[in-house]
Amino acid sequence: MTEAGGAAEVLPLPASSFGSQTAVAQAVRAHLLQNPGINGVFTVSDVDANAAISGIQQSGKMGQVAVCGINFNETILENIKSGTQACAIDQQGYMQGFLAVSILNANVNYGLTVPTREILTGLGFVDASNVDQVISGVAQGTR
Repeated sequence: MTEAGGAAEVLPLPASSFGSQTAVAQAVRAHLLQNPGINGVFTVSDVDANAAISGIQQSGKMGQVAVCGINFNETILENIKSGTQACAIDQQGYMQGFLAVSILNANVNYGLTVPTREILTGLGFVDASNVDQVISGVAQGTR
């Protein structure tokens, strides 16, 4: 973040807050009120993104603080479509697992060489430019 000219910090939460949307929302709300210059929040899960949005709403800073997080669910996709959330990072874990198993299967059963270079399987970004396409994929059961 600093290399790009920005500033960032990690909001430390106690282990007891893990999985508690209320605890995350309250922590985000308090941190935003104590640090009015914050204009973005990045979360490590779809559940935390929803909690962060709640905290932003509670702080009265909706529309002033952008949210992006890792992974998505239908609520996250609707948040992106409505403009409540800027983006989500799709780890595409299904692709990571599928390719690993396929490559190893081909090696074991057919003697094909295992690639030694990285295979780019993700990250994918879901934002306003492609959210409708992702929603369509979810509806078809392909995502």
